[in-house]
Amino acid sequence: MKILVPRITDATKRKDLLEFANRVLQKWFRLPFSDRPMISSCRILAIEDSMGVRRRHGLLDVTPDDAAIRVIRKLNGAMLCGRRVGVKHYDAAAARAIAQS
Repeated sequence: MKILVPRITDATKRKDLLEFANRVLQKWFRLPFSDRPMISSCRILAIEDSMGVRRRHGLLDVTPDDAAIRVIRKLNGAMLCGRRVGVKHYDAAAARAIAQS
């Protein structure tokens, strides 16, 4: 499941984003036969709007989905590099629909 961390600071690096999510995943209790939670990709996107305003967003791909839901629930509203951030599920289809309209 993809997780969006919108409007991160310019000082936030990929390493910071990984450490941010791993705070929850490292404490994850798992049974021996269950999938180990992991971050399969981590990217920082820089998007510039039509007015020239540049915003940076973090995008994480966390598996399995129950681990991603836990990351969202635990980190939404947490501090990342000195700024409180919202963490939410990223729906690529909805994002494309908004971008095309």
